[in-house]
Amino acid sequence: MSQAYYDAYRFIANVVSPFVSRDKILYQLTQHAPLEWEVVAKIASNHSIVQALYPEVIEKKLEGLMPDDFMSYIHHMHALNCKRNAMMKKQLIDAVLVINNIGVKPLLMKGAAHLLLDTFSDISDRLMVDLDILVPSDEIKRVSNKLIATGYKYSGDHMDFVHTHHHYPPLIKQGECAMIELHRDLMFHEQQHVFPTEHAWANTIDITLPNMAEAIVLVPAYRIFHSFLHRYLVDKFYHLGHVEIRNLHELARTQFIYSSNIDWDEMLAYAREHGVVKQLCANLYVASKFMNILGLDEVINRSNIESMCYYIRVCSKLKYDWFDALDKKFARRVKLLRSKFN
Repeated sequence: MSQAYYDAYRFIANVVSPFVSRDKILYQLTQHAPLEWEVVAKIASNHSIVQALYPEVIEKKLEGLMPDDFMSYIHHMHALNCKRNAMMKKQLIDAVLVINNIGVKPLLMKGAAHLLLDTFSDISDRLMVDLDILVPSDEIKRVSNKLIATGYKYSGDHMDFVHTHHHYPPLIKQGECAMIELHRDLMFHEQQHVFPTEHAWANTIDITLPNMAEAIVLVPAYRIFHSFLHRYLVDKFYHLGHVEIRNLHELARTQFIYSSNIDWDEMLAYAREHGVVKQLCANLYVASKFMNILGLDEVINRSNIESMCYYIRVCSKLKYDWFDALDKKFARRVKLLRSKFN
């Protein structure tokens, strides 16, 4: 990494954050070293956030300060994702109606939930791959068979998933642009003690979809918590010292829209009870620094020196190749030492 990489990373975070003013972005563009726009484009693509840049650039009236080819690129990616997400939204509503018709109200997870909520300012803001839907474990086979009866089929030969995995094999349908993953649990079996499926079902709110389809989603606090667990623990981002701008953006937007409905006390208490409060506080601290998130002051004040050190580690990995290599070497050494004593 390099200083140019770090500057581009911070610029992207500033642009997509609802808490960062146009003046602050102008200051970075005019008072700091010129941005390397190829680096900005590369980071935005790698962090799955490029499609969210265009509406924010227009909203903050920054288009005249950016190269024409960069504006054309983010405009094109925004338009493509807008069209795709609109198709996915229709597909999701149709699938929920099918599930409702057999008396089941599904829980929409991750991106599937955000497609039907007002978390983001634009339907194209979030890049999505599939539609994750949680249904009661004792109903999952019936739901799967019903979707198959409407034209879906399993993607690939993964029938071992049926009995061993936390979700069924992905379902695909000709003419539809996304896979559907039916989940019996939110988390892998190894992480279910941290966020049991029963606890998820008990912390939901109802949403009404077009065509009178009905579904539920996690309350805002647990949407944040689930996203945190999925990326920072399951995908090992915390261990790697990697922070994805897409996740920072989602957290910032959730706080911006639902701040009065987020019970941070409950979330921190739950994280502490399940042994992940250190990682959660570090994630919140980093997000507050990169996205200037208002309303997290009280939460951050409860964090400790470990959160600050984690932020320094993240920034150092963005700025220096040598730090990243040293950090990986140190992590391997720690892993070897732990294996000797376990």
